Amino acid sequence: MDRARKDLDTCQSLADIIELRLDLIEDFDLPLLLKEAGKPCIVTNRCKMDGGQYTGTEEERVAVLRQAIDLGANYIDIETSTPGPLLKSILENKGSVKAILSHHDFTRTPDDLNPLYDLMSQLPADILKIITYATDINDNLALFRLLARAKKDEKQMIAFCMGEKGEVSRILTVQQGGWLTFGSLETGKESAPGQIPAKTLKHVYRVNDLKPESKMYGVIGDPVSKSMGYLIHNKAFQDAGLPHVYVPLLVQNVTRFFSAYEPYLGGLSVTMPHKEAIMKSLGRIDPAADRIGAVNTVVPDGNGWAGYNTDCSGALKALEPHGSLKSKNVLIIGAGGTAKAIGQGVTDAGAHLILTYNRNKEKAQELADQLQGRLISIRDVDQADADIVINCSPVGMAPNTNDTPFPARLLKPGMIVFDSVYNPMETRLFKDAQSAGCIAISGVELFVHQAAEQFELWTGKTAPLALMRQVVEEKLSPLE
Repeated sequence: MDRARKDLDTCQSLADIIELRLDLIEDFDLPLLLKEAGKPCIVTNRCKMDGGQYTGTEEERVAVLRQAIDLGANYIDIETSTPGPLLKSILENKGSVKAILSHHDFTRTPDDLNPLYDLMSQLPADILKIITYATDINDNLALFRLLARAKKDEKQMIAFCMGEKGEVSRILTVQQGGWLTFGSLETGKESAPGQIPAKTLKHVYRVNDLKPESKMYGVIGDPVSKSMGYLIHNKAFQDAGLPHVYVPLLVQNVTRFFSAYEPYLGGLSVTMPHKEAIMKSLGRIDPAADRIGAVNTVVPDGNGWAGYNTDCSGALKALEPHGSLKSKNVLIIGAGGTAKAIGQGVTDAGAHLILTYNRNKEKAQELADQLQGRLISIRDVDQADADIVINCSPVGMAPNTNDTPFPARLLKPGMIVFDSVYNPMETRLFKDAQSAGCIAISGVELFVHQAAEQFELWTGKTAPLALMRQVVEEKLSPLE
């Protein structure tokens, strides 16, 4: 109770409505909670079968909801699994209290939710609530279709998916016609799988401000949980006065996802492992992205979609203030997608490319041949005579922050050292480069420049580069 009362204070600046999950509050004092809430309340007392913790009998559980009605609570939430006579007695004797009739499926999302909706619609509830678990990103669309039907039927409805793959519907449910969405007070205090902190919902995703015409942007990948794109792009949309939203999308089958979500999309960022697979779904590929063989940005193009690669151009923009690349010896460490994109960019700019390999010489040789570069072993980097060193490997990334891909003894004053790793902001390579008198470029610059170009491709507006950089630096700051 003490913790709950403190939490009520925290809710004041975040919530429009507070749900009192009495099954999670030991020895609760309902009259006191309702008195101190300061906001309209939903009183819920959920049993274990429906994802709650109440262990008493059904009669005792429902008696708590009767008490809430007698105390004049704004809303009660009662499950469809409640025994028929008890459910009927509550719904038919609730006075002026609004009843939310809820159904939860913690294992899946059925293909057709209409029969369940039809059955629930026959009961005298004020608000219908259907919550399912997303095993696939496309499951969210079944709930969007249900919300469209409820809107047409003029019924108030709460509907979204649980789990990481259901986050998009938690964010967009109100924009799609849902009555509300639920947020947790903070990370670690979720009352259901995939619940997003209320602070993030309100201030990052701006769920209260989304309009029917708001477009959905997002990053598709597997995984996407570490992506910071949602922080910088949503802040950029807000700064530009645009009502759009950017969300993380955990996608496994990119072709299936894209064909289903296409009507909802304003544009996409694409991360691993989908940068090549997405190209099959697009009508046009920018020539630079075509040469690289990978797309990280999807943009509407008339009646279709076009693909771009801003990893390449973002790297060039980060290097631009430090002089021409023409005839410079550029050593790239790594042979993955980032190395391919940046390698293509510096080659197009007239640099002499040197690629390294560690274990997979065959893969690295293939890339070197494609980019007409020279290949050397990572053990022979002292023979490279590099003017610019670019780390495109994950070496030095958190939590392995003491690792470096390039020996400090080989760093010379005036050399340009560019680390594509941005977490931490100052890698060991970055610090070694600064100490040696090199021009050190953080991976934050690559991340921000590639994101800024994505924003400009989507919106036609100038990206707020300084603001985007500030958001990344605040997120990555060790003082956070």
